[in-house]
Amino acid sequence: MDNGNKDFPIGAQNGSKKSESNNEKPDEQMDTSAKKRKIDEPSGLNIPSSSGEQSTNQLPSWVAGGSPARFVAPDELLKMSVAMDNLALVHEIAIDPNFSVSEVPSNPIQAVIKENMHRAYWDLLTEDLAKDPPDYTHAFNLLMEIKQTILDDILSPAHVRLRAEVNSVLDENSLRNKMEQNCMDVHGIGRFVIDLLARLCAPERDTLVEKLRHEEGIVEMIKGIFNLMDIMKNDLTNYVLSTNRAAVEEYSSKFEYKEFLKYLEKFPGGSLMTKEWLKLAYLEVYPSTSDDSQPEAKKEKPVAEDSDDDKVVRTTSRGYLKLVESQNPVPFPETLRIDKLRLAALAEKFLQMNVVTSAVFITCNLAGKQVSESENFKKSLKDQLIVISNDIEEKNLLDTLNAISEQCVATTRKCASSLNVNISDDHEKTLREQIKAISDDNNAIRALVRSRIATFVEEILRSPSEVPHRLLPGLSVIQSELCAFTARLLRLCVHNRRTFFALYRSMINEIESNLVTA
Repeated sequence: MDNGNKDFPIGAQNGSKKSESNNEKPDEQMDTSAKKRKIDEPSGLNIPSSSGEQSTNQLPSWVAGGSPARFVAPDELLKMSVAMDNLALVHEIAIDPNFSVSEVPSNPIQAVIKENMHRAYWDLLTEDLAKDPPDYTHAFNLLMEIKQTILDDILSPAHVRLRAEVNSVLDENSLRNKMEQNCMDVHGIGRFVIDLLARLCAPERDTLVEKLRHEEGIVEMIKGIFNLMDIMKNDLTNYVLSTNRAAVEEYSSKFEYKEFLKYLEKFPGGSLMTKEWLKLAYLEVYPSTSDDSQPEAKKEKPVAEDSDDDKVVRTTSRGYLKLVESQNPVPFPETLRIDKLRLAALAEKFLQMNVVTSAVFITCNLAGKQVSESENFKKSLKDQLIVISNDIEEKNLLDTLNAISEQCVATTRKCASSLNVNISDDHEKTLREQIKAISDDNNAIRALVRSRIATFVEEILRSPSEVPHRLLPGLSVIQSELCAFTARLLRLCVHNRRTFFALYRSMINEIESNLVTA
């Protein structure tokens, strides 16, 4: 993507202004014993202004670079912005199975502005209808807008008879004549519209329809009709999305891939991080290819038994996993930049599951068999620790572990007391110390749990259609959290892999070729 910075035609000349030499005489120099060596501070760089005035100090070529000035047209930026907004929306629909169009504006400022503008309009309509005789001009315009909305947004082409009814009752010429003769029955037309919408709306809107039927005020009736039509349009949109989700997902993949290729045309180096991400994952999945201890002549093209498609699946599965094993993964692929916040949230959940499960392991080990196998001890402890560790971060992990250790001690003490089991102060001290030791990423318990979670998740990413997948020992305590986490990650990864499969395959083939010839 364009970084959005303006490039001004900065003259980068090699002949930057030199400082004049200071040829001082010996008797004018300071005493050498008191003289300290100074490092000349670079003077500030004067950037030429847009007025075109010549600057006394030009940027040196090693700062500005040797490339000619680039100009970015505003319409190009606008098109790019619109394309990115569309891409983000389609992507959101594709990966979120519960996506729906909201009835209420999510922006509070937008909601307030909309409410105030509408209130002013309805106040004006009230004033017009209160005149003697009533002025139906605004009411007529609103009825025509209602007619157009019903024909364009609510009725389908198959509703031939209903379209004919609407065109007959809301005929523009007929209503205009009645308005001029001051005999337009706005209330009766509103009743017809309400009855029509009642036949088309979803059953959960029946309460709203019934309320409208008992509305006597013309202004409130028309306002309610517009509100009902907006709701029905949202309902229809969400229905179309739900029934055509597969088509939306396919379109999203093609659209995202097309936009990314356009991006690469303008920025050929725009996939370097993706290539590095795939290379690191590939070398982990197929470590024999990077074994430098092998003689040069013995290096062969790796993993002949895997097809190109299998390599893409195995490599990307490991790559996706690495993006959630750390809260700050490096490198981060450009092809997943649109999902960076989602992956960051998943990385937080991965860390939470790792820490909580490790703490439960340690607590059960020190509490003893009788306590750890008591009814609901593990689940109750896990639920408490999940609440404590919400919004967990690596940078404040020790603070979270302090709270976790105290909760583990308190829960263990309470359960042991109910079972007449003695937990000594030394055991409690050891429990606190061992839980705080989880802050070390290389802690044996933490590493074991991380490995088991990663193995389970990666197996599903590799073969999501093969069920069931067996939970590894110890993970049953976080089964619900692990399944929810994996489901969210799987949907995101399946969509990304489908979108960029051809690109990933090409990059992996290039990586293999470079390793073989190295």
